[in-house]
Amino acid sequence: MADIRNPNQNDDDFLYHLLYLPRGIARLEKLGTPVKISKNTVLNTMGEIPDYCYLVRSGRMLCYEISYAGDQRVYNIMEPGSMFLEECLLFDKPCPIEFRALEDCELVRIEKCDLKRAFKSDIDIVMDVCESLSTKFLSAMEHLRLGPRQSAGWRICKMLLITARHYGEEQPDGSIVMSSRFSQQMFADILGMNRVTVTRKLKEFRDDGLFEIRDGIMFFPDLSKLEEYMTTMESE
Repeated sequence: MADIRNPNQNDDDFLYHLLYLPRGIARLEKLGTPVKISKNTVLNTMGEIPDYCYLVRSGRMLCYEISYAGDQRVYNIMEPGSMFLEECLLFDKPCPIEFRALEDCELVRIEKCDLKRAFKSDIDIVMDVCESLSTKFLSAMEHLRLGPRQSAGWRICKMLLITARHYGEEQPDGSIVMSSRFSQQMFADILGMNRVTVTRKLKEFRDDGLFEIRDGIMFFPDLSKLEEYMTTMESE
């Protein structure tokens, strides 16, 4: 079965909640120390300047904050091949958000002095870090651009497409089976929506035959139908 994730074909996806460096982190990995962390480990303290920045080798890190009302606000999921906390580390800025492991993760921890030393000798590493920073900026702009313009149904549909592309495994008949579980609450947190709204829309999509749930795993019979459905909502 093939992994259908293709950053070049779907290059808008990495600007929409799921962050990674399209050209990879091979150069950056040599600067740091491999570390393993367990699921639900929080790596930093909100409001403090971090001691390290990190690369994600495997697993996924959640970028989020807890509001004064106690709600969790999710900004991004740091995918394998992504970098985080570099902006706060380099410029001694307190980090306004936290990073928590969604699953067991293998990371690379990089110290500030090692990163700055590499800047002096390798322009490609400078460009890698610039790409990481620009990706986050463009992702934030995309959130603001799409938020007021698109309906809740469109945004949920877009999220389903992204998760299918990134976490789906293509079957011989062309259908897609998710390799990871996403709860309705996770979708609601990522999209900044009420869970009731997400649940209602997902039920509509299931009733329309756009996806199924098998043993708790999403199954997409024909991803092109989901794309057509989203296009229809754009014209509404």
